[in-house]
Parts: sequence; structure tokens; C-alpha cells
Amino acid sequence: SHVAGIASHNEFGVAPGANLISFKIGDSRLGSMETGTSLTRALLEAIRLKVDVINLSYGEGTCMPNSGRFVALAHDLVYKH
Repeated sequence: SHVAGIASHNEFGVAPGANLISFKIGDSRLGSMETGTSLTRALLEAIRLKVDVINLSYGEGTCMPNSGRFVALAHDLVYKH
């Protein structure tokens, strides 16, 4: 994302030289809308790669913002890894 690029800028960033990793969460069959499955897969891959910081940069409303597999996985990532 734009913010990640600024943060990792070699001269002026707060994390110069940081490695940036992007995961595709948009499903082309759904007009690039993210799905719970794609979010979960991306988070599992981030855990596998032992990333230090995760920036979730997407947005749309949800009817159940604090429930589901992705929320439980994100909770585990913060408190167990």
C-alpha cells in the first residue's frame, strides 16, 4: 500500500530497508471483492512467513465485524505469535 511504501522508504521512512510482502485478497470472479477465505489464507501465510507487522488496507461494511474464522485467527496472531 501507499503507506507501507512511505514507512519503508530507505531515506525518510521509519523502517528503512523493511521487506514488504503483499497478498492478493480480491477475487477476480467477484469484482475483486475480498472473501473470508482469501483473508484467512493471507493471514495464515503471514503467520507462516513470520511477518512482524500486518497492514490491512481494504474496506467495506460488514454485518458481524467481530466474529468468524478470520477474527479468531487475527486474535490468535496477536496474542500467541
